[in-house]
Amino acid sequence: MKKILYVEDMVKCYEKTLEILGNDYNLDWRKDFMSGLKAMTELETYYAGIFDVNLNYDPLKSSEQQTKEGLKLIKIVKLVKGLDFPVICISAMDNRKEALEQGADLFMWKKEFWEKGKKTLDEILYNGR
Repeated sequence: MKKILYVEDMVKCYEKTLEILGNDYNLDWRKDFMSGLKAMTELETYYAGIFDVNLNYDPLKSSEQQTKEGLKLIKIVKLVKGLDFPVICISAMDNRKEALEQGADLFMWKKEFWEKGKKTLDEILYNGR
């Protein structure tokens, strides 16, 4: 079973993702930037990463004011030698441009990921998309 680093701060999003991926993937769920970063320093082999953009989402702030720690994690994965796995960036806000600029292999809206994420992840990992 392929291990996926999943960084998301909301329990309901984790539960939904776990539901859609079923038993085909082993999700290593981390709830914040620091635990996601720590996971990348451990001797784990990840086949992909799924990162939420706004790990400390504040509904009182505009999109531009959000901290967007998930984007920082993408950049770290892409810059650190030895961390070579595809990253899917998911968000409920339009962060597509920023995510791709940081090195995400793919950006998906959360709703889109929950509808097509399993198929998309299968294509990336098994068909070399």
